[in-house]
Amino acid sequence: MEAITYKYYQEKYYGNILNEEDFKRYEKKARRKLSSFTFGRIDCLQNVPDEVGDCICGMAEKISLEESKENFSGIVSESTDGHSVTFEKKQSIEQMNKELYLTAVDYLNNTGLLYGGVCLCSTARNW
Repeated sequence: MEAITYKYYQEKYYGNILNEEDFKRYEKKARRKLSSFTFGRIDCLQNVPDEVGDCICGMAEKISLEESKENFSGIVSESTDGHSVTFEKKQSIEQMNKELYLTAVDYLNNTGLLYGGVCLCSTARNW
């Protein structure tokens, strides 16, 4: 599968969070992650459906937002009585993977690309 272009990101996904340079970097990370979620099925696609392109764009935005956070990026809540401050923290790798997988499910739920079993149609012709 070829990379999703920045033009696709702007014109079909209507993305506006990432600039072209950042998009190239995060698109590659998102595509690699989606390939693992789909057991390599997206790598074999001749024509990339919009669901896959949109999924990669959405995942790229999520990855960029998470990587832009510092370890303590901001105050989430504060109470004045006991002076308690809660800072927003960067997600763990497990939390980020779960969030990315849920994004993939949102976009690809009815495509069969997330199916973990063997596709008999593709294996039967090789027998």
